[in-house]
Amino acid sequence: MTVEGPPPILQVEHVGIRVRDLDAAVAFYRDLLGLPEFDRVVTATGVTLVLLEMGRAGHVELVHRPDFAPREEAGARAGIHHLALRVPDLDAWVAYLQEKGVAITSGPATMAWTTATAKLCFVADPEGNPVEFFERRPHA
Repeated sequence: MTVEGPPPILQVEHVGIRVRDLDAAVAFYRDLLGLPEFDRVVTATGVTLVLLEMGRAGHVELVHRPDFAPREEAGARAGIHHLALRVPDLDAWVAYLQEKGVAITSGPATMAWTTATAKLCFVADPEGNPVEFFERRPHA
């Protein structure tokens, strides 16, 4: 099967930001900027994820690990964690990316949140920055 052009991207789903001080980050994004918190989960590995609503623009996802340190090693510093693009059909994107020779660096995977179930995968941009393709299915 030949894929003709890329499948649609609906919007930016979320931007993940690594934070060393979760309380300070929540105070800034939620309390100062007024982005309402709508979901929070602690993963099996101890990572805390806090989702904040940005209206039609998507979400900010604060990503906190107790062992984040102020160093410059890739993947261990505070700052932008990844760009997530919301898509209607993750399987179509995986097929398209693979046909174009783009390596899937993580996934596809399924993740259950309290408000939805997500299918996702990651690739790297030319600079090595993670880009996530994210299909969200709200719980009924």
